[in-house]
Amino acid sequence: MTEKHMSLMDHLAELRKVILISLVSLIPATAVGWFLTDWAMEVLTKPLRDINPDMKLLALGLISPFFTFFKMAMGIGVVLALPVILYQIWSFLLPALKQNERKALIVIVPVSVLLFVVGVIFGYLTVFQIAIKFLWQFAVDTGTVMPAYALQEYLSFAVGFHLGFGFVFELPIIILTLARFGIVSPRFLAEKRKYALLIIVIIAAFLTPGPDVVSQILMAAPMYILYEISIWLSYLVRPKAVTENESDEEDQEEEEREMEVREIEEFLPHSVEELEEYNRRKGLDSGTESNLGDTDKEFDDGDKRLAKILDDIEEAGKPEDNKQT
Repeated sequence: MTEKHMSLMDHLAELRKVILISLVSLIPATAVGWFLTDWAMEVLTKPLRDINPDMKLLALGLISPFFTFFKMAMGIGVVLALPVILYQIWSFLLPALKQNERKALIVIVPVSVLLFVVGVIFGYLTVFQIAIKFLWQFAVDTGTVMPAYALQEYLSFAVGFHLGFGFVFELPIIILTLARFGIVSPRFLAEKRKYALLIIVIIAAFLTPGPDVVSQILMAAPMYILYEISIWLSYLVRPKAVTENESDEEDQEEEEREMEVREIEEFLPHSVEELEEYNRRKGLDSGTESNLGDTDKEFDDGDKRLAKILDDIEEAGKPEDNKQT
């Protein structure tokens, strides 16, 4: 049945099928996980045993160990059933996808699982080891606290910590999916890089326990690297229409810049001419300066002639004075 002929009830029936298959896949996966709980316990408590080989977790209730190991088995079961769950989710979206998008599912599902596993392993080998040592040493340095951890509390912290790292490493898949559907563009991701870095640092500070800067950097650095890789990969998966629109926008911006340059080039000669005309009117150009020099010379000659006339008048008046005396 094609997507065009599927009614709302058909979609709900498909969703019900996806949920049922995902839940059923958890049953055998959880059963397998139960036999792996001892191994998982050894792995998760290794950082504590490296600090104190005699360290034992405390069971604070009668049925606490059973429920704690059962939850651990379910967590392992979720990891083992993750390929089936992801496939069911993507298959539910399959009718709405085009042929090339369906081919992408063949790559997306295994890559999603691989990134999740890499995130869990990276978190365990780096930040988790540092966090346990930091929290232990902090309790010892107080001088009034004897470190002793409850079974359920410690395992809840450890499982949640590693699941957080696994989902954080799914960042490239999320970004590529959004870019493929045209929700975000590589240009948008690049322009918002500084905001993404701020959000990554906040997430790293929230997920890593304590004020240890090293563990925060160890978590934030791979997240930011994955973000940068996602930007470059988004160029390969973005829709063709978006690519053409961005090219048109870039061409339009380039034309606008060229037009502005031409307007400036056309405006500058007029501005210079107007400035020269203004200077000529004010008598500041070189030609006017020579004219001003000639005018000053004429004024000097006139002063000399005036002084000579005054002298002649004085000389003409002297004999008359002598005759009167």
